[in-house]
Amino acid sequence: MKLLYKILPLHIFLSFILPVFIFLLIPLKYSSIIAQSQLKCDKQLTQAEEKYNVGDWPEAIELIEQCINTKDVSEIERGRAYRLLGLVYIATELEKDAKDALRNFLIMVPNYKVDPERDPPQLTEIIGNILQTLNPTITRITPNKATVDDKGFTMTVDGIDFVYGSVVQFNGEDRATNFISSSQLTVEIPSTDLVKDGEYDISVNSPVLGGKTSNLEKFIVKSSGGVPWTWIGIGAGAVAAGVVAILVLGNGDEDVPPETIADPPVRP
Repeated sequence: MKLLYKILPLHIFLSFILPVFIFLLIPLKYSSIIAQSQLKCDKQLTQAEEKYNVGDWPEAIELIEQCINTKDVSEIERGRAYRLLGLVYIATELEKDAKDALRNFLIMVPNYKVDPERDPPQLTEIIGNILQTLNPTITRITPNKATVDDKGFTMTVDGIDFVYGSVVQFNGEDRATNFISSSQLTVEIPSTDLVKDGEYDISVNSPVLGGKTSNLEKFIVKSSGGVPWTWIGIGAGAVAAGVVAILVLGNGDEDVPPETIADPPVRP
């Protein structure tokens, strides 16, 4: 850094070289923070599993919740935490808490395959029941309309029972989707979806039990609403010609010349 500063003029260094270094360092720092969070969560879950195995339930729950509340933890690690939390609640006979934890687990890991040798019967039963009820449902899409030839945009899809890996479909075709939470997704709608007016179906497909599709919400693409050029070129000319014809030939409502009007009958 010092060598570059001595060789290059100050204004060049500040304008070009320094921003490049900063641009490269920011992703590296962010990646380092994520890696540290992952390691911290992994360590906490390992300790929680040890506490679970020896029956120290309160300590296990505290360690698991520390992991869940850690920022920048991956969906896989968060799912692992919820699964272990479900096991602890099953062991302590807190059925409702176990169901809530395992529901959150399946939202993060919807394709989980039960292992009979590893998973106790209660866990297997609860997971099976939850998978049957995880049905993606759309309650609102924003925006819900656009105009022909608009630029692409990001649509927000609100609803319930969305899972990690859920995909928004535009007229049955997958679009690039981001999972925000079990109640919200965002999806990129490209300009190529907006070239023709009409109504289009928006749905969500979730990777649960081989795939579940939500209800349909209508997205409307309206025409631009401008006056067609064919009307301006042809229709307007026809109207102008009609006006000229009326002025020259009359429209059939002109007054009849006075000499042609008969005198009214005289009363006797």
